Amino acid sequence: MLKWLKRVIYTVLVLFFLAVGVFFAIRNPQLIKLDLVFWQGPELSVALYILLAFTFGACVALLVSSVTYFRSERQIRVLSRKYEKTLDEVDLLRKASITKELSVGEE
Repeated sequence: MLKWLKRVIYTVLVLFFLAVGVFFAIRNPQLIKLDLVFWQGPELSVALYILLAFTFGACVALLVSSVTYFRSERQIRVLSRKYEKTLDEVDLLRKASITKELSVGEE
């Protein structure tokens, strides 16, 4: 029920940030030359450099978060295996105790 509301909110947010980006690009048409310590970039608009910086930052954030994600996925698999082994052991102990009670009851 809330999925459609979530989609609407995401769509509105994307359109808002897209409109802000377009407005920023229109208001700042001047060209700049990026000068880093060891590299000089070509003359591009301010908005394009900001867009490139944002994209680079998003890629770095994705890489960093994927490391955490894969680490947690591996831990989930290990704990699931331990859980399954524990369940099997509990079942064996229950069966052993039932068998023992039945054999004591027959005597």
